[in-house]
Amino acid sequence: MFARYAALSLLALVAAQDSSSASQTDIEIIEANFQNAELVPEFISSFSPQGILNVEYDGGSALSPGQNLSQSSVSSTPSLSILPSSNASDISGDNRYTVILADANVVGTDESTEAQTRHWLVNGASLDTSSAPWTVTYTNATSITDYAGPAPPGGSGPHRYVFMVYYQPDSFQAPANLSTANTPVSTFFVSQYVQESGLGALVAATYMQVENGTPTGTIPATTAVDTATIGQSTSSGSSGSSTSHASASGTESARASGASASGSGAAGAAKDLGWSAIVGGLGVVGAVLGAAIVV
Repeated sequence: MFARYAALSLLALVAAQDSSSASQTDIEIIEANFQNAELVPEFISSFSPQGILNVEYDGGSALSPGQNLSQSSVSSTPSLSILPSSNASDISGDNRYTVILADANVVGTDESTEAQTRHWLVNGASLDTSSAPWTVTYTNATSITDYAGPAPPGGSGPHRYVFMVYYQPDSFQAPANLSTANTPVSTFFVSQYVQESGLGALVAATYMQVENGTPTGTIPATTAVDTATIGQSTSSGSSGSSTSHASASGTESARASGASASGSGAAGAAKDLGWSAIVGGLGVVGAVLGAAIVV
């Protein structure tokens, strides 16, 4: 019995991989969340994350994709950080970034005709790469629209608020109507802004859900991400520890009688271990078990 517990403990130690980069499993999980929540391609035409975006309110834990939060808990400006993947090409301490928080409305919204409310827009943000995850900083940045907490209309259902960090190339040119600081909250089309300003790749993103009161109509259902099916074919040699982003959210269909249409944040964690770590771990565990049998 002791040998069994020792083996399990050693496996746990082997699983504690270097967390300086996001694993392929982490990336696939966030991609699956955006697809299941109908954010890709309905809201964002395509999304190939180069890292995992962590969003924390008031020193709390990083939110999970699609997590349901109250208006009061998201009223203050959150801190952002990015855990880059090992092959990220546009995530660097030398680059500049544009940070956007936009209301993608409820599932089923025609994003091509329904403008999104701009809750946060910062140009020229940078990354502090002193330790992972890399903190998004705003020294010398321009806050076009200061952070404004979500405030969805009462009874409209759970709105999807999407945090996005875009690579901002030297050729970036802000549209005239969104080029000066202290521009108040208003609506715009994110896709149009990205195209007109010449922003680069969407390097990292996540989203949360916030609703106000009981839905008065039916909200289309979405399915939660099954993390057990993700990362099974991950190439050998990948490393990095999965984060709280392994959890996903599905949106239940809301009835007009007043059933809540909030998504459930089912937590899960997917570990993407490199082959060398697995082999080494099994070798150590085998040694422990062998010693126990001999004794």
